[in-house]
Amino acid sequence: TTVQQLTVIQQFKIEWGEPFAGILLSLEVFSFDLDMISIGCVAPMGPVAKFSSRTLTVVGLLLVASLVHLLYLAVTKSKTLQISLLLRTSGTLLLVFFISLCSSLLAPFRCSQHPNGRWTVQAYHGVYCNGEGDHQVMAIVGGLACLMPIGFVAICMWVIIIELPKRLQSADVKFLRGCSFLFMRFRPGAEIFSVLFLIRNALVVLCPLLPSPSGKVVCMNLILYGSLAMVAYSKPWRVAACNFLDVMLLACMLVILDAGSLFIREDDGHTTMLICMLFSGVMVLSILTAVCYGVGRHFMLKYRKQFRFFLCHQKIAAGSMARLLKMELQKRGSRNTTFVDCDDLNDLTRLFSYVGQDTETFVILGSPDILTRKWCVGEMCTARSHGVNTVLLRWPEFVNPDYDFITKYDSIVPDISELVNYNIGLAEVQETMAWINTVQTVDVPSMVSLEGMEHICSSLTGSLRFPSRAGGAESPDCIIVSDLDNMEAAATAYVLLGLMVPKLVGAERNNMPTVLQKGRPVSETATAALVICSDGCFKQLEFAEWLLQVAHLPDCCVLPIIAEDGFRFPSPSYYEEVESMPQLESLDLRVYIKAIKAVFQEIAVVFSPQNYSSTQEDLDLRAKQVAWRINSGSLKSLYQKISGEEDSPREIMEVTESREIMGIIEEETSLSITDERNTDEDGIFNEKLQSAYL
Repeated sequence: TTVQQLTVIQQFKIEWGEPFAGILLSLEVFSFDLDMISIGCVAPMGPVAKFSSRTLTVVGLLLVASLVHLLYLAVTKSKTLQISLLLRTSGTLLLVFFISLCSSLLAPFRCSQHPNGRWTVQAYHGVYCNGEGDHQVMAIVGGLACLMPIGFVAICMWVIIIELPKRLQSADVKFLRGCSFLFMRFRPGAEIFSVLFLIRNALVVLCPLLPSPSGKVVCMNLILYGSLAMVAYSKPWRVAACNFLDVMLLACMLVILDAGSLFIREDDGHTTMLICMLFSGVMVLSILTAVCYGVGRHFMLKYRKQFRFFLCHQKIAAGSMARLLKMELQKRGSRNTTFVDCDDLNDLTRLFSYVGQDTETFVILGSPDILTRKWCVGEMCTARSHGVNTVLLRWPEFVNPDYDFITKYDSIVPDISELVNYNIGLAEVQETMAWINTVQTVDVPSMVSLEGMEHICSSLTGSLRFPSRAGGAESPDCIIVSDLDNMEAAATAYVLLGLMVPKLVGAERNNMPTVLQKGRPVSETATAALVICSDGCFKQLEFAEWLLQVAHLPDCCVLPIIAEDGFRFPSPSYYEEVESMPQLESLDLRVYIKAIKAVFQEIAVVFSPQNYSSTQEDLDLRAKQVAWRINSGSLKSLYQKISGEEDSPREIMEVTESREIMGIIEEETSLSITDERNTDEDGIFNEKLQSAYL
């Protein structure tokens, strides 16, 4: 391709010096110039015959390739034509000689002006460019022959854009092999570049048709600069070294072209002046556009920020609450755009600029340790220095910074010095700590509920309070069980509820989900229970009571939801701790422990809004998975697993082991022994199950 591009540059008639002029002249052989091999000495031909022979050169190459293929089939004694191999060979020839083919076909349209004002064909000086006689015949032949490269480009576009995705989906190996010459050099996903490079090469060939030398050089420069930027940005080649090679070749070609522009003799200076004025106007217009954009953006950000709310929070302590707050704010209208880092932050270097320039109200989710998180503190410093309206949502355990905390801050948070890279020093941090005591404060109740979230949203937006939906349905068929004393676990339950409701609309069952509130028993109509698994949830009395109530419902299936990255499956030692918990003494601990073990016989779904990778799309996909699981009919109830109405793998193992150990075949005796050894064998099975799941 590079060699053929040099032959196109040679057609610009730049007065190159030696030895470079001789090198360019020798490259004319790649443009199918028969005069290079002096064929006229053997068979004298006129301009029309010579041009026609150049036009048919590629056709001759394709015929030779076909004959070689037939010879190969005869030697190998193959009885079938290998069409894919022939297509690859023919397609490769057309790709390799595409520029030379197009250049030779356009020869009748490249004309040069002589001092007497007459125009002749650049490659055939004896033919006048007047559309008569030989020139008319050559133009007709060349125009018809141009249908060949145009058709080739059209077929390549059809293959890459339309057919390739279909054939990849249907695994059509034969088709892929036949057309592999188009995309085998490019990395997966960059197949379109084969068509883009063909179009680029076609534009390169059109440059010599311009009458002005200056216009030719400028157009060639624009095409090569665009190609250089495209290759450097996209890296389309399959091999990394080819990307660097292509960039290097294009850069060198541009240097040669720019150097050659110094040797251009421009008889018509008017064209050069037009080009200079055009690009000068583009420069002035670009400057004015940039100034107008800056001024417009300044006023736009001053009166209407990109984000109405920015939620500053500590992931591990308030990640789920931040997600729930964003969902509730956005339910009140599209005006309430809310920034949450896992959704909206793609470049960490822009974090503080989002706070200072793009935020209308800065909301601090005041979990107990947020003032020790350097990035959160950096956001607070930025909000203070830029005068951003700030609201503190005070957690029940949050303690306002006092004098000792502020003066000893650098020893309490040693890594705060890293904010110096963002022009935030210790003095600014200490001023911000004192400033926090002066901002507007909204108390967050310890018990997470939709009613409480509506109160917080009303305080932030200043809008009227919506009717409470905390009560949910009177007889819900799908319940979400969570540790309501754990704010993050409760917030996770409400986030899951909000994402699941649209996906259950119209379902035959489980279409009325609700989060269980304190003091509310499990409905006898429940057919599905989602157990939000968080740290220490199974040690809470009300959580345990709910789980036991679920275990007594014959038709209520259970699906565990892992809400925290730090959650660990219960071990035998954990069950011992549960048995020793004084607040659980009133429960049937034997049945409760069996219920916990039965919960984890189902494969859990990880649904953790506080995770850094939990974007809105990720959580929505996981909620869709949960909705499908509870309506798939594959989940079993705790009642079936515990009572033995349906033999589970655990119960089959227990009965089998008991019979092998005791040698008793009577069913009643076997079940009795199973009950006596239930605790130990349950522990053994749970360890095996947990190991297999992990």
